[in-house]
Amino acid sequence: MKIEYIKGDLLASKEPLIIHGCNAKGAFGSGFAGAIKAKHPFAYQGYMRVHKEMGLTLGTINWAQTDDLSIGNAITQADYGRDGKLYVSYEAIRAVMRSLNAAATEGIPYGRFRHGFDRVAMPKIGAALGGGDWSVISRIIEEELKDAAPIVYVLE
Repeated sequence: MKIEYIKGDLLASKEPLIIHGCNAKGAFGSGFAGAIKAKHPFAYQGYMRVHKEMGLTLGTINWAQTDDLSIGNAITQADYGRDGKLYVSYEAIRAVMRSLNAAATEGIPYGRFRHGFDRVAMPKIGAALGGGDWSVISRIIEEELKDAAPIVYVLE
């Protein structure tokens, strides 16, 4: 499905369903994940619980939810760094988007979206600290996310 772009701060929005990229190392302190941790600590706690109990696997999503907000911590990077290298895995983004598409029709267990959803908000996953090429990532999103509208927030 074609991406809709919105200028603004995703975390200041009223979006009830957010997905963002994370690493598989248990580090959740910088970039968009750091902002999520500061504003919605329940998402960080869910990420760390999965990390400690079973480990984080590339291409998977772990969901953290309240009554009003569902956040998908998508494991799109094996590692992380601030050196400009490519850390995001395009294959992991593809797997995440396939899982997200399935969740759009099948639902997310135990939450507000247990019967599915028709839109999901996200930052430019993998294109900042992940070092990915947004033209590649956006093409993957549009190819794989067919049953829910991807809404990408871009800070001005």
